[in-house]
Amino acid sequence: MQIDAHKRTLGQVLQQGQHIVPRYQRRYAWESQNIKDFWSDITDTTEPHFLGSMVTSGATSAPREVIDGQQRLTTTIITLCVLRDLYQEFGNTARVTGIKEYLEYIDRDGHRNHRLKNRDASAAGRLNDNILLDREHRAVAPGYDPGALESQAYDTFERLARDLLQNAPDKIQQLDEIRDAILESEVVYINVEDRKNAFTIFETLNDRGKSLTVLDLVKNLLFAEIVSSDEDSSERAWSQILEMLDDLTFEGMTPDVFLYYAWNSKHHARNSSADTVEQARLRRSIADQIESSNDRDAAARDLIIGLQTDAKILAGLNQTLSSNGSPDPWRGLDTTWRRDKYEDICDRLYGVLVAGSSQPFPLLLSLMRAYLSEHNAIPRKTLIEFLDAVESFQFRWSIAQKSSTSTIRRIYRQSASLVSASTSKPDFESAIKSFVTGASKIDASDAQFRDGISRLAYSRTRSKDSFKIRHILTRIEKSYQETKLDLSRQLSMEHLQGLEGRSEVTPRNSWIFKIGNLALVPPEINSNLPKTFPDKCDELRNWINGEDKQLVEAIDSKVWKSEQANERHGAIIHRALELWPRTQI
Repeated sequence: MQIDAHKRTLGQVLQQGQHIVPRYQRRYAWESQNIKDFWSDITDTTEPHFLGSMVTSGATSAPREVIDGQQRLTTTIITLCVLRDLYQEFGNTARVTGIKEYLEYIDRDGHRNHRLKNRDASAAGRLNDNILLDREHRAVAPGYDPGALESQAYDTFERLARDLLQNAPDKIQQLDEIRDAILESEVVYINVEDRKNAFTIFETLNDRGKSLTVLDLVKNLLFAEIVSSDEDSSERAWSQILEMLDDLTFEGMTPDVFLYYAWNSKHHARNSSADTVEQARLRRSIADQIESSNDRDAAARDLIIGLQTDAKILAGLNQTLSSNGSPDPWRGLDTTWRRDKYEDICDRLYGVLVAGSSQPFPLLLSLMRAYLSEHNAIPRKTLIEFLDAVESFQFRWSIAQKSSTSTIRRIYRQSASLVSASTSKPDFESAIKSFVTGASKIDASDAQFRDGISRLAYSRTRSKDSFKIRHILTRIEKSYQETKLDLSRQLSMEHLQGLEGRSEVTPRNSWIFKIGNLALVPPEINSNLPKTFPDKCDELRNWINGEDKQLVEAIDSKVWKSEQANERHGAIIHRALELWPRTQI
């Protein structure tokens, strides 16, 4: 292994040529506090600041790929652009020219190139249009985005610099001191010609202190196996994975958690056990699969494509939840998409997701991957049957507020593995039977489910349960023979007895915030309803279902008190027990 390791200043690093940021690297992520810390490090000392190690890969005379150091190099470029613009503002064109020598260079063909180049077009555009362009050209650039982290970093550095300049007797001298502090900051610069060995050194250097994420380690593992001719498409796929993960809104869904669910959604032929592969074993499990392959390059590329597919499915699930169960998010994933193919499926997916638990993700990923597959796809009717079982079990479990256990994780993992390995309708039906058998042993009891619904409450300060309550009321409304409501849209929940003047902490008012006192109405109606129940009745009559007997009677009599709300509360629970029955073999 040929290693070139030297202590170098940032100025020397930048001027040695061009550094390439591959597509698989995460987008620029430094926020205000990171910037302020870096600023303090370079301005509060007379000694050169030490920035740690940087690892690159590539031949001596060629552009070098940044394995470790992308964030620091990007930050350095941003700070130098701030200084360039301030020098320009003060009319010092000589120093502007000097700074530009660290931002760009002329190659042997006479072409001007940036010292730092992002292979990812989006990242390259953000850096160019928000930072590298001169100030007067920036605002009209097509990719100008003041909300981008690169732009925010620029603004933070500019504010810090201007604060320092405010009382400086010689502003150019002050800027020179900042410039020199940045360019004279030091790193241990390590270049390894062989990319695989560069990843090994990167992992070794990061073995102490702040550990690399599991996804970082897996990324290194995979790209170390991919031959140079295949790099481009794999890098694009990895970049798309990271972008999709950045857009997810699932609580606690970090890249490492995504990897955990994605890997546990698959059947692994080398491992006869379907036990959950825990976070600490993920890298080893993935490495074992690659090492057992006859073509490690192809295996690594296939794994990246598989993760890309899973990220797309997870994005589809995320949008299904945020869109109140709309089938539209799957339009881009299925070339044969039709609304009727997905409406019933998304209704059940929403029922699983609205419960707020992440435990079903391995099975949901496996099921939707099978449904989207062109080969050995799960039949739609079988998928709906499977999702019915999953939704009933998970919704009861979550409403009963039962905690996560190794048993429920194992059930989802084993079912996901069975689905992943299925090649025929009997295989999928066997997987359903296995899930139902396991779920039936630990399902929430009717008493636990009933008590869970009774604990649900909704007010201005207690909105966490609102989606679960709305889902229960919506599903009950769908179970009626007819409805006056447009159930394809998200409806509002009206407190039949209003909240005005009612304290949430007073026990006698508790019924007002419970499901028995809540009804679904269109949002535009909800915002214009009178405050008192008798005054609401004429409008409510236009929307309340005739099968909601307790409420219909109250509207006719224009009387609504805790007795009527509690009676309706019981009727809602009874209906919910029918709609979400206990899992049985």
